[in-house]
Amino acid sequence: MTLIFSSVTYALKAQRLLAGYRIYTTLTRSPAVTAVRGCGYGLRLSEPALAEEAKRRLAEGGISTLGAVGE
Repeated sequence: MTLIFSSVTYALKAQRLLAGYRIYTTLTRSPAVTAVRGCGYGLRLSEPALAEEAKRRLAEGGISTLGAVGE
């Protein structure tokens, strides 16, 4: 599962926030991300089962996503 953000800045902020909750990610610009948004960046979750928790934590932290794709 990859969460999509509008910029690398938001993706890096999200990565730091999630790491604080022990939800680890990898920054990516895969074809799936660019298909959803041409200039978007993604965070691939190391554990896809944590996707809903990650989305909730990001919303609580004021960081919005553009969506999510399964890869």
